[in-house]
Amino acid sequence: MKFTTLSLLLVTGTALASPANVRSEPLKISDLTANASKDGTANIHFSLTDPNYPDDTPTDCNTIWSWNSVPNENARCLGSNYYLRFPDGINQFSKFTIELERVSGPIKEKVQASFSESAPDTKWECKENPTDGVIKRCYYNGVMEVKV
Repeated sequence: MKFTTLSLLLVTGTALASPANVRSEPLKISDLTANASKDGTANIHFSLTDPNYPDDTPTDCNTIWSWNSVPNENARCLGSNYYLRFPDGINQFSKFTIELERVSGPIKEKVQASFSESAPDTKWECKENPTDGVIKRCYYNGVMEVKV
């Protein structure tokens, strides 16, 4: 009887700890802004909240690059837990995709979020020459949820 009870407890404990039972919630991107400056630099900044890793987020994600080049492919969000990439490049902020990849942890995360100025009912809004020194400034009007 003791052997059966112990075996049952071990099996139950293993099942509860297995990755198949880890819940995977959508990531949330908020406060997303992008700027292109007359000095030739561009930047994107946003806040990332990941309910799957509440101790690591929210975290800031930011990358700066020369406007006529490609952003660093190994850019990471603050805390270095997420890669920040642009798989299709990024030009003029009119249409692009952000890729986020979790560096470590039991839940494998590699997600993409796309933004387009011309998409129907888009929340991605851009303005040309909004202030001195800025060629283009865009922002996402809301919070984007990205399924894992």
